[in-house]
Amino acid sequence: MGQVLRSLQDAKDGGLDSERVCVQLVQDCRHAEQHMTGLARQCEQLRTVLATTTDRRQRLGERQAGLEQAVLAALDGDDQQAHTLAETLAELENEQEGLAAQQAHDEKRLAHYRRRWHEAERHYHDLCRQLAMANTTRCVRQTMAAIREHPAVTLVNAKQALADIRARERQQHTDDELAPAGGEPRRHSADEVLARLRQQRNTRP
Repeated sequence: MGQVLRSLQDAKDGGLDSERVCVQLVQDCRHAEQHMTGLARQCEQLRTVLATTTDRRQRLGERQAGLEQAVLAALDGDDQQAHTLAETLAELENEQEGLAAQQAHDEKRLAHYRRRWHEAERHYHDLCRQLAMANTTRCVRQTMAAIREHPAVTLVNAKQALADIRARERQQHTDDELAPAGGEPRRHSADEVLARLRQQRNTRP
């Protein structure tokens, strides 16, 4: 933690560099958002698994009910048939218990991931609030720097000073985009111009 704070310090006054703080908070917000996405994916997968398990248990229960009736009917006259059906019913009951245990386990996991998602959401919103505050602090510092640079500027027109700063930044960005990709353009000499014109004259019909 100390190393992180040192990396955000301003080399001039030892305080926190608002620009670096904003960059760090933007990265933290992105990581928090990715973490929330991962947790949401886990929750969705578990919901799908639970829905499948519920469907399997329902169909299994219907088979159990039918077999129970068949066993009861066989007990009236065919003990061997009743025993065979009872073995199948026992297997279904064992499977049902296994599914019930798995379902209970998955429900606990889902509750766990949902709690973590809500915690991650609160952390994400907290980071967003910190980022908003850091951006405000950065704007204030830029304004105060403009006031120090231009003593005639007062707090009344500090907003205009900040607008001037942003305008210069945008202009610098535009100038950078419009700057030529290479160096100075090649200069033509008089000899080259004369040679070109003579060639044009000689090629005329």
